[in-house]
Amino acid sequence: KTREIPGQVLLSRPIENQEGIEADLTYAAGRRVYLHHPVRGEKRRLTEMAVVNGEKELEKILLKEEEEQATLVMLRNLLKMEKLPERIECFDNSNLQGGDPVASMVVFTNGKPDKAQYRKFIIRDIEVQDDYAYMTHVLSRRFRHTEEETPRPDLLVVDGGKGQLGMAVAVLKDLGLEDEFPVAGLAKKDKDKGETADKIYLPGRSNPLNTAQSQKALFLLEQVRDEAHRFAITFQRKRREKRAGQSALDTIPGIGPKKRRLLLTRFKGVENIKRQSVDELAELPGITRELAEIILVSLAKQGGAA
Repeated sequence: KTREIPGQVLLSRPIENQEGIEADLTYAAGRRVYLHHPVRGEKRRLTEMAVVNGEKELEKILLKEEEEQATLVMLRNLLKMEKLPERIECFDNSNLQGGDPVASMVVFTNGKPDKAQYRKFIIRDIEVQDDYAYMTHVLSRRFRHTEEETPRPDLLVVDGGKGQLGMAVAVLKDLGLEDEFPVAGLAKKDKDKGETADKIYLPGRSNPLNTAQSQKALFLLEQVRDEAHRFAITFQRKRREKRAGQSALDTIPGIGPKKRRLLLTRFKGVENIKRQSVDELAELPGITRELAEIILVSLAKQGGAA
């Protein structure tokens, strides 16, 4: 959303090409915009206050960036990596009672979620729950793209301990990617054994790393893992809700594929359809008042099943 351009912009100091910038802002705003550099009075006080606030905010941003960079350095040293893990990828699978598997890929760039790089995968043609087959399917699809199309990760994080890590390493070996980038496994702490922190495993090492002096690095990997899990679960839930909504509409007399698609496109889901009035439903082409009443009554009867 574009912010409205004010009619007057106060400057803390004179600038070059003021008239040209005023003309550009006037054109963008669709009305006259003035740039003004006050030298005294209330407006001068406002500009001085804005400069102070801006400097404080900039300092916060720089400190945060320094902290994020320090965390990446800490993680690199902890994992004994050759370069900073500027791009971290993590995958997570989700299924519904062993069926309908999906997977997610999340990317953290310079320690922050890079949502434009996230990917969702629908896993097809695997009839039984098979984590190795799921991982092979997803990693094969991820790395079929060239490095020019999608950059390789500096670090690949696996949700799980030695077993899942070994599985990922085996899949990467099958794909010819065994030594392309570092891989680490992140296992949940076992409270029953008195463990107080999650554990990081590396290939070829039986014991987890000692993270006592690297808590921020561990926390970053936990953020990555938890985000991958959230993204996969959300994707799975949306698919389930979509199918449930479609099946709920399919049982209503007079609703065929075209009207079902029209309703779902217009109202974005069955729950939203149930909230509409007869008049609102009847505004759609092909939906009479009589059919609108049938839709609302049928969905109300189905209740939680929708």
